[in-house]
Amino acid sequence: MNLISKIVFLPKVGKTRMTFYRNRRKATKDKTTFSLPFDLQLEDKLAFGEIIYSSVFRSCRIMWNETPEDIQIKEKAEEFIKEFLFGTLLTTTEPIEFQEGEEIFNDFIKFFGSSIKYRITGEGAFVLNIPIGAQHAKMLKIVLRKKDTGDYFLSDEGIILRSFRPHERGQRERVIFATKKIGIEIKEDELFLDSSPEELSENLYKFIQFVSAVYLFYLM
Repeated sequence: MNLISKIVFLPKVGKTRMTFYRNRRKATKDKTTFSLPFDLQLEDKLAFGEIIYSSVFRSCRIMWNETPEDIQIKEKAEEFIKEFLFGTLLTTTEPIEFQEGEEIFNDFIKFFGSSIKYRITGEGAFVLNIPIGAQHAKMLKIVLRKKDTGDYFLSDEGIILRSFRPHERGQRERVIFATKKIGIEIKEDELFLDSSPEELSENLYKFIQFVSAVYLFYLM
């Protein structure tokens, strides 16, 4: 929303219109301070001004180019501006352009890819380590092995279910119940998920989601 108009009630004026021009907003290089032009309809003329504000420091200064002659009108207008600025205007969303969206996505993929580590063991298993919660938080370990048929299976090597303490038996049972609903098998406390080569990426993603959820909700 580049143009925002609000109806305000001012003494001696009654209902009138105030317009904020977000398309003409300017920012400092570090984006800590902004200037936002506005105008105020006063009978047959406009009073122009500019809001100098910082959402970081919660500060606001109003500079008038055309100041209302009546001091009471000026004070009430400034009071409304400050309340509206910090109460509503700063939470108004702006459209994300296609190029910006593409940059956001590419940056996320770059960050996600750089935070994941993998290695091939001496036995030929593919071990994937994924940080949970933050880049330097607990590492989630997933092991991928290949069968002689060409298919694969994923495993957590028993880490998930063996991490529950005795008094958390109820939570552990809920996790076991959930595995059955999404096709993950359990053998001696180890989680397994079989996959064909064609469905490997999808199943790997599903396995990561499930194990991550258990860590976040029960084990962190």
